[in-house]
Amino acid sequence: MVPGDVVARRGTHWSPVEDLEPGLIIDDRYEVRRQLGRGGESAVYEVEHRYTTRRLVLKVLDSAYASDAVARRQLLDEARALGAVRHPYVIEVHDAGFDGQRAYVVTEMLEGRSLDGLLASRGRLAWPEVARVARQVALALAATHAVGVLHRDIKPDHVMIVRGVQGEISKLLDFGLAAPPRSAEEVAAGVAETLVGTPEYMSPEQVRGDAIDARSDLYSLGVTLFECLLGEVPMPGDLAVAKQRAALPSLASLGGDVPAALADIVDRLLLPVAASRFPSARALLDALDASGLCKTPTRFLDEAPTVAEDGTTDDGSQRASPRAYYQTPLRVIAAGGEVIDGRSEDISPGGLLVIADATLPEGERVTVRFALPTTGNLVQCSAVVGWARQRVSAARERGAFGLQFIDAPPAMRAAIERYAELLLRQG
Repeated sequence: MVPGDVVARRGTHWSPVEDLEPGLIIDDRYEVRRQLGRGGESAVYEVEHRYTTRRLVLKVLDSAYASDAVARRQLLDEARALGAVRHPYVIEVHDAGFDGQRAYVVTEMLEGRSLDGLLASRGRLAWPEVARVARQVALALAATHAVGVLHRDIKPDHVMIVRGVQGEISKLLDFGLAAPPRSAEEVAAGVAETLVGTPEYMSPEQVRGDAIDARSDLYSLGVTLFECLLGEVPMPGDLAVAKQRAALPSLASLGGDVPAALADIVDRLLLPVAASRFPSARALLDALDASGLCKTPTRFLDEAPTVAEDGTTDDGSQRASPRAYYQTPLRVIAAGGEVIDGRSEDISPGGLLVIADATLPEGERVTVRFALPTTGNLVQCSAVVGWARQRVSAARERGAFGLQFIDAPPAMRAAIERYAELLLRQG
């Protein structure tokens, strides 16, 4: 990869061939249950600690990169960054090491919904919810920046809504691109910098390869909040366009129901000159608290279902039968042969939510393949599309649709029901 290239980070995709088979033991203590996703150089798995029986997440380099010194260093840098932060709104790291030649990192297992998944299924989010999320992510960034780490890839995919002790909380995920601030001295000395991140969320200085500090992460948070409030990023995700960007559309000028105080905060986060933004995450927190808009708890995980007479629902996160928040890659095969790879964040004995880059018409019959909770066994059954929503933005197409199982075997439904009931008792 040459300087100036961008590392594409578009989420997880189905991998029909598991690199690590269920039942495999990693480093004599982590038993692989199922694959959760795959990136450019690594894969992520649900594992169970053999001695504590805790469910955890293991990120490990693919075999092709096991001996790559750069890839190994980057993965262990992620572990060190997470180990330095330790904050309730930041995903917790448990372990890191080597299994033979392969580097790995182990983090806590989270059950909930990502902002990306919520946007795909709902289109946009209510401003009181967005304000609450903004404050919690700002707290996470304040802790991250305090130990000299920049996240460098803030976006809806990397914010998870989970249950905390006193209600829902936002967790900042995926520190795979985290690094110390890039200084002006490094830029002046011509130190090469590979552009990493997702273009539509990157700050202007990050796109240019200039010096970056905490204000770059705050800009990315501003883009995320803008998208949550309006259902659209303020600028397309094209690198050439991003390099030429000037001022972005003003949220305050677009009207709608967003309070002026919140719109002004987002607009300040998105100013093209870093010196004009909030100087730190702490300063952003002060502005959010002064607005008085962050006091309403989110209810992303607890909303009552809206069920039609035919049993379908208006959102993939809402079902008549017991549901569980369950992250898994999946493949949907339409009757005409079209293949859609995506993921689910929600499952029930009656069906599941699909988040992907495309949707299918309501009523279409399909085949769906995915891994069962707990066991990780791959299953396949027929289903019908109960509802669908397509969100075409300047950055990318994003869709969500709900599948209702048709011929799911009783054992499959029973396994899902047990899993859902277990999570409900834990919640």
